[in-house]
Amino acid sequence: MVRAHTYPTLAALSCLSLLGITLLLIPQAVKTHRYNRCIDVQIAMRVAVNPNGLTTPGKLNYLKAVEHCEGR
Repeated sequence: MVRAHTYPTLAALSCLSLLGITLLLIPQAVKTHRYNRCIDVQIAMRVAVNPNGLTTPGKLNYLKAVEHCEGR
């Protein structure tokens, strides 16, 4: 009797835990998505003003965009 109910019980438990993990990751995904959009917009604005600043990591336009989006 115990063996007959073990598999469905563990399957239900694993489904619920995966659903819980998914729900807990949603706020982090939203924050990261907004941060990436902020970086893209800031780089586009800074390139329009300073085309020589470059957009690769470590260059002026990129560093200023990261600084702005992190709130410094």
